[in-house]
Amino acid sequence: MPNLTSTPIGLILVSSGSRGEKLLFKYPYQENKSEEHIENAKHSSPYALPTEDDDLHYFSGKSPSDYTVLGKLYGFSDKILPVILCNASLCGKRFELTVDDVKFVGHPTGINERDMKNSRKYQKSSKREETTMTMFSLVFVLNDNADVSVIHCYHDLCKRLALALKHEEKRCGYLSHEAKTMLAVHDEVTAMPEDSETSPYGLMLTRSKLCEDLRSIYLGLCDTGVTRVHINNWIEVSFCLPHKVHKVDQMLSIKSDIVEKSLAAIRPYHAMLLLEDESSLIMSLPPDCSPSLVRIIKLATPLKSLQQLSQDSDIALSQVFQLVGHLVYWGKATVIFPLCETNIYILSPQSPTFLNNLQLLEDFNSKFPQFLQFPLVENAGRHAILISVLSEFSLPTPLSDHTSILGQNLQKGDLVKLVVWLLKRRLLVQRHTYTFLVPMDHEEEEDRKPGKHSVKALGSALHKLDFEPKPPQSEAMSVDSDDINTATSTSFETFSTRSADDTQGALYRRRSMEILAEYLSKDEIESVCRVPAANSPEDLKLFARLCPYFRGHHHLEEIMYLENVNRSQLHTILDKFSSVLFTCVHEDAATITYKEFL
Repeated sequence: MPNLTSTPIGLILVSSGSRGEKLLFKYPYQENKSEEHIENAKHSSPYALPTEDDDLHYFSGKSPSDYTVLGKLYGFSDKILPVILCNASLCGKRFELTVDDVKFVGHPTGINERDMKNSRKYQKSSKREETTMTMFSLVFVLNDNADVSVIHCYHDLCKRLALALKHEEKRCGYLSHEAKTMLAVHDEVTAMPEDSETSPYGLMLTRSKLCEDLRSIYLGLCDTGVTRVHINNWIEVSFCLPHKVHKVDQMLSIKSDIVEKSLAAIRPYHAMLLLEDESSLIMSLPPDCSPSLVRIIKLATPLKSLQQLSQDSDIALSQVFQLVGHLVYWGKATVIFPLCETNIYILSPQSPTFLNNLQLLEDFNSKFPQFLQFPLVENAGRHAILISVLSEFSLPTPLSDHTSILGQNLQKGDLVKLVVWLLKRRLLVQRHTYTFLVPMDHEEEEDRKPGKHSVKALGSALHKLDFEPKPPQSEAMSVDSDDINTATSTSFETFSTRSADDTQGALYRRRSMEILAEYLSKDEIESVCRVPAANSPEDLKLFARLCPYFRGHHHLEEIMYLENVNRSQLHTILDKFSSVLFTCVHEDAATITYKEFL
């Protein structure tokens, strides 16, 4: 069952002033007084009269399950909440309080007398307001096992809302006016007969714009993780909870800096794939959004790299990175490698083996009606078509091999549409090839010859995998200097001058050996020199140029972009030096790191 630790339990607004600590508004709330009365009385004797001391012993004898029922907050009276949530000493600081399985997160904010006197409403008033507010706090109620990054996000939202409310209070006394309306509703409901079922918070939603905005914030966070409100129809507050937007509640631990690391991995050769329809995405943007953002959305395609997108839109590449990162953070787009025939796709490990999402199936059938002609297995549902299409990507094969799916010959345009549809729903992932340089001794070299298979050699090679950069040459060879000079003079110098029929070839070899000595260790250089392809000055020159990327941190497409080499050249070098190069296949950091943690 998914863990909903990122979903808020409730939202509370409290204040402190001349009338003491007051609970102004909370959401969700008990629909009527009878529910609240039952909740307050279920742990006490039905014959006991309520006293003022009841709140002092309110928490005694309660179990953690008493505070949350069906995702709602129970067990805290309207009297005790403002007492525990109003803390004037923490004004302007982070507030965090845990009571059993409930955590309160807020940002108390103080309002001084000068701010109230500067408000235009205060200046127009002939007499002082009946109440004077000294501080207020907007508090989110979360599960106590919420991740640290989730708590940080909710505190950030509390801080934004507090700054907006304080600004409007200073400008026109907005918060004082709304608080007066809420307190008046409380007094009105208190004066009603005891058998009245009216909840004060329900009346506030019809009379207070602030209460309506707070409810909208809570519902948006519970539903999609995105909220956007205009405080007093003036200051816009937009917020995105990435844990909710990217549907990552199933993860147990989340690193707070993983989002920044993933966005920092975006490169110019990547492409942007919109997860929403272009027209609907543009319509959802605020009126004052950057025109560059609209231009990027209109020109972006899965076939176009970010560098090409920068050129077509006439926008600096650094700004394109910022705009793309903004869309990825808000869950409106994802980063992929531009679609081409050499891309290798495979079914995502998170893809369901049984599809019961009717909306997904209907969308697939409407987008690709040509597959409806596929004969279904007897007694199989319509989901069998999509399952059969997904089975075509069970093995990691290049996109060019998928010219025929389910007996249907697909045109390139239809195949691109199918892959884009599957990528948007994260049913496919792309695999990239990474290369490792693994030096081997003579025994291993003999075992690697054709017709020989040695488990010992493979195990020894795996133990020698080095994922970290090598130390400087002076540190890596911190042994007897005479031994070093002898080794280098007898092997490196001899190799760099052998078969030197022309001066140009000798210069190529000498320069190549200098580059290898800069990035590789002595054992690695000797292992490379024993490869037959190293006798060719051109091959050795290209290998030396690419050797910094053979540490498993750069996939082939990235090497092609950084060094401006084509795929055939790169594969030729990998084949010629295959005795010292090992390859593995996994996903790109920029396209999977964020989603994997999510």
